[in-house]
Amino acid sequence: MADMFSSATAYEATMGRWSARLAPLFVHFAAIPDGGRVLDVGCGTGSLVSAVAAAAPHSAIVGIDQALPSVQYARTRFADPRITIDHGNALDLPYPTGSFDHTLSLLVLIFIPHPEQAASEMRRVTRPGGTVAACTWEREGLEMSSLFWEVARRVDPESAARAERPLRLNQPGQLAALWHATGLEDVEESVLEMRMDFTSFDDYWQPLLQGSGSGPNGVYVAGLSPAHRDALRRALQERLQADRPDGGFSLRAKALAVRGVVPQVP
Repeated sequence: MADMFSSATAYEATMGRWSARLAPLFVHFAAIPDGGRVLDVGCGTGSLVSAVAAAAPHSAIVGIDQALPSVQYARTRFADPRITIDHGNALDLPYPTGSFDHTLSLLVLIFIPHPEQAASEMRRVTRPGGTVAACTWEREGLEMSSLFWEVARRVDPESAARAERPLRLNQPGQLAALWHATGLEDVEESVLEMRMDFTSFDDYWQPLLQGSGSGPNGVYVAGLSPAHRDALRRALQERLQADRPDGGFSLRAKALAVRGVVPQVP
C-alpha cells in the first residue's frame, strides 16, 4: 500500500479531485460546529483540512499523515496560521488524551492495517462530548475504480486478480459496527453520493500514467507491460465512451460515512 502514497502530485492528479469534491459533503454530515480544535487523521494532501477550514473559519485544524510526501505537499498548500500539518502514525497519535474537540478521517481507514486501533486513538484524543467521524468509499460505489477493475479483469484476468484492493470498512454497516465497538455513542452511518465529470478520455487516463503514487489503479497500470497497458487503455476507452467517442463523460461515486460521540465522563 505504501506505493500508492509515494507521490503527492500523482495522487492529486488522480484521486485528489475526488476527495476534494467529497470532503465538503463529509464535513456537512459530520456537523462539526465552528470553533475549537479539529484533527484530521490521515490528512493526505489536505482535501479535508481545506473543507473544514472553509466550513469552520474560527476552528484550529491539525492534520496528520504517515506519508511524508503528502505531509510536505500539504504544508506548502496552507498558509493559514490556524492550520498545522504533522507527520505521524494514526495507530499512535502523538497528542494528549482529550486534546481535540472533534476528530475526522477521510478515505483512510480502509488502508490502515489495524483500523480498530486507529478508531480507538481517534476516540482517545477527542474530548468527552466531541464528535469522531470517518468516511470511506463504498466497495462498488466508486465507478472510476469499479469500471476500471471490470475491464482489467476482462483484458488480463490473471494480473487483475493480483491487484491489491481493500476489503474492509467499505460495505454498509461496517463503519457503524467499528464505531460501536470503539465505545462511541449516538452512532449514525449514512451514504454520500456525488459525480465527477471528465472532459475527455485522456482526462481520465493520463493521470493513471503518473506512476505508483496515483492510487491502486495507477499502481496496477505501472506494473503492466506496454502491450498490456495499451490493450487496457483501448478497452477502457471503449467501455467509457462507447456512445460518445470524442466527448466527455461523468462517473458516479458513493461513500459511506459514520459519526459518533465520545461518552461524557460519569
